[in-house]
Amino acid sequence: MLLKIDNLIFIDLIESGIKNLDKHRNIVNDLNVFPVPDGDTGTNMVMTLKYGYEAIKNKNATLNEVISCFATGTVFGARGNSGVIVSQFFKGIAEGLKDKTEINCKSFALALGSGVNFAYASVAKPVEGTILTVLKDATKAVIEKLPIDNFDELFDIFLNAAKISLEKTPEFLPILKKAGVVDSGGAGMVYFFEGISKYLRGEEIEEIEETIKEEYIDLSLFNKETKFEYGYCIEGVLQLTIDISDFNLKDFNKKLDKVGKSIVTTQEKDKVKLHIHAHQIGEVTDLCQEYGEFLKIKIENMTVQNIQNNTDFVEDKKFLYNETDDVPEFAIVSVANNSFMQQKLFEIGSDVVIKSDIAPSAQDFIDAFSLVKAKKILVFPNSSNSILTSMKAGSMYKKAKVTVLNCRSIVECYASLLMIDYEDSIDNAIQVVNDTISRIYQLCIYQANKDFKYGRKQVKENEFFALSNQKILNISNSLDNVTVETVKDILENNDYSVITLYYGINITNEYIEYIIDLILKLNLDVEVASVETNESVYCLTITFE
Repeated sequence: MLLKIDNLIFIDLIESGIKNLDKHRNIVNDLNVFPVPDGDTGTNMVMTLKYGYEAIKNKNATLNEVISCFATGTVFGARGNSGVIVSQFFKGIAEGLKDKTEINCKSFALALGSGVNFAYASVAKPVEGTILTVLKDATKAVIEKLPIDNFDELFDIFLNAAKISLEKTPEFLPILKKAGVVDSGGAGMVYFFEGISKYLRGEEIEEIEETIKEEYIDLSLFNKETKFEYGYCIEGVLQLTIDISDFNLKDFNKKLDKVGKSIVTTQEKDKVKLHIHAHQIGEVTDLCQEYGEFLKIKIENMTVQNIQNNTDFVEDKKFLYNETDDVPEFAIVSVANNSFMQQKLFEIGSDVVIKSDIAPSAQDFIDAFSLVKAKKILVFPNSSNSILTSMKAGSMYKKAKVTVLNCRSIVECYASLLMIDYEDSIDNAIQVVNDTISRIYQLCIYQANKDFKYGRKQVKENEFFALSNQKILNISNSLDNVTVETVKDILENNDYSVITLYYGINITNEYIEYIIDLILKLNLDVEVASVETNESVYCLTITFE
């Protein structure tokens, strides 16, 4: 029976919670309103929490330091809306437990209340029936039961109340009720705290093995005649071995500027995080070792990346951008979920494109902001799941004014970038984007990966269905039929002049031309264009303007 929590027990509790959530992450991912394989709530939550856990798993520190480091880690590692809310929940708990040398049931219960307050404050318009409600109801149940003698009882109360609240989430959100599912973020928190309860009962949770893919290099592309013109991307964490009072980050950066470009450094007490592009690895490492030793270092040959990707620009593993000394009126940072669209967004105006097949973390956005010299930055999150994360990152970044646009899809971003006058002011650019997005009506066509019922609509496995604003418009056995019928229905009731078909990886150019021809044969006086996206989740996204 656990009466108090110290630093080591706290670490064990967090580890057990993450393991259980990780074990059930696919279940959480599958709690989608529609049965298409685009769910990532469980993955986002696991990665957010693991980012925090990595900061404490081997930490020999006080309880307060451990809790603070974990909370800070989750904030920087937050991915997606659920990740941001979870990170703020633990940030609030850390605030509530500040200066504690050990935790009893009362102090932890009150800290849970602080966590709920932080979680709600992180969302501009909190919605009930989500992870917020589950955390609030579970915390309220614990506080109402005070005094509580031990943590076994406390977490049992919390978990039981969380499960009851989770089952009620469809009553708040009709979309959940129609689909017959509960809130995925709330489910993730239930699995996390279930892991804590298992730890207290002495149950072992199996660790999920992570598969690490080795990056493939086509050796046949290189020989002694190859011009290695781009140099190396060097990233690392430097442990200062000199006195901190003798170290000046600005002076350090000036010295780095003589041996490389694209320099990004941040200092956290006696640790320095470094990113630099240089032609001579030794010049960088020799300079850094005058101040300390590398705890971690990663070196990538950018010429190899460039040749393998057959491009004319410098590409890091995650960020696509141009090295330049120009300081524009404003810079644009956007997000793509594959290399194909990353290149397209870069070519039509984005200064930095983050490639991430899941929602980027707050740290990803901060790193992207650091790659531009502009003092004003516009952000295209390109997913409703990344808006909150990018806003949190923007508030944390102090070197530029960051404005996050209400851009919820890559097609809105694509259309907007084509309309921006990059020589104009940032205010006018924002207005152009908002006007462009407001004019666009869009829908997606998916292929169901299982039978499901949504409201009164019955969709069978492998059938195609058109979805817009959480409403199924049409269902058919063939993609061309559902597309043409949906386009016909919309054009007969609305005055649009341009249609754009954004087609995914499973559709050939010939097939998209066939669909375009079918639409033109409707004789509805409309222009039809197409854009290839390499997207794997949806078949088509169709925009009407």
